[in-house]
Amino acid sequence: MEDDDYIPELVSSGIEPIRYTKLGAKRKNYRKDLGLMDEAVSDKIPVTIITGYLGSGKSTLLEEITRQGGLRIAVVLNEFGDSADIEKSLLIKSDNSTAIEEWLDLGNGCLCCSVKDNGVAAIERLVARKRNFDYILLETTGLADPAPIATMFWLDDALSSNVYIDGVVTVLDAENIEHWLEESGSRHHGDSDISGGITVAHLQVAMADAIVLNKIDTISETQRLNDIEAKIRSINSIAPVHRTSFGKLDVREILDLRAYEQKDASLFINSETQHHDPKVGTITLIFPRLGALESEQFEIFIQHLLWNEGVFKDSNCEVYRTKGIIIMNEKVKILQAVRKTYDFIDADEDTFQLLTKGCKLVLIGKNLDYQTLRQQLRRYLNIVYPEKTENLD
Repeated sequence: MEDDDYIPELVSSGIEPIRYTKLGAKRKNYRKDLGLMDEAVSDKIPVTIITGYLGSGKSTLLEEITRQGGLRIAVVLNEFGDSADIEKSLLIKSDNSTAIEEWLDLGNGCLCCSVKDNGVAAIERLVARKRNFDYILLETTGLADPAPIATMFWLDDALSSNVYIDGVVTVLDAENIEHWLEESGSRHHGDSDISGGITVAHLQVAMADAIVLNKIDTISETQRLNDIEAKIRSINSIAPVHRTSFGKLDVREILDLRAYEQKDASLFINSETQHHDPKVGTITLIFPRLGALESEQFEIFIQHLLWNEGVFKDSNCEVYRTKGIIIMNEKVKILQAVRKTYDFIDADEDTFQLLTKGCKLVLIGKNLDYQTLRQQLRRYLNIVYPEKTENLD
């Protein structure tokens, strides 16, 4: 194998799956084109994961983005294997396969290729060979759960990678999304972990940082369209929903999301509080600022909740996505989590001014009960300062 083709392992096969890692320092914005860049620019290339069922319009959306011009975009058509295996091992293997098959010129300075390797390293090699673009758009297979792929990019960011995840964009077929939300989870690449009526569509909506409700021209009744959007928001109430036909929308709506940083803090703080799908829903908890000891207890609460340990050991709840803005020992922290992996990053002073109601924690997942979570959060914080939990939302 050529040195140029070698893809290193990120995690040894003898090590248990990573559940927790401290990630790198926060970055500034990027991309001067279309006003998508601050004065301080990251040298890393942002990756946006485009997910959605076959026929939802992912390819049409990508074509529309590249036609708009103004940005040099690399479109990667991935052929990742079973995402369940990726999540369980977090391995990047190469064998003798070739990561980059062929580049196609899409016009407007945009390029397209396909990759077969299971992981981030194939994309890193792509960047190393072709540095003259601003964004990478990664189109996943229709039945893929985006969480393992997003987690790999997120973890790799801590290893001085030349790419980083900007966000997950889920494309939905307005005509068929209700049907997909009722489909059996067994179609998810053989992943037997999906049960209780949870479908791949639920996971794709739950993981979204932005949602494109496409093909709205196929829905003639306004009320039905509103009901469909309400159904989507009952699963994920913090991701903006953009209604489109033929994938036509402003590129600014889905790029420069910085969803794993703090740019969306103001939108997150002002998001609606409670939305519930009977299977997957959004729970929001508001609580007072935390002192030093309370901060330690809060992190233990997060660990036990995400890892199904402590009081949550025998719980049937499962958290897919977590966001929080927490005042910890007089410092504002942004909490981000995908499944079992989480991180706290520093927020700026402007974010502190937005916290008029105290700390905010948003959980998207399965079998989440508001009263139970509220009670357990009280319990964890009550261990340190009983009197301060009286103001818990």
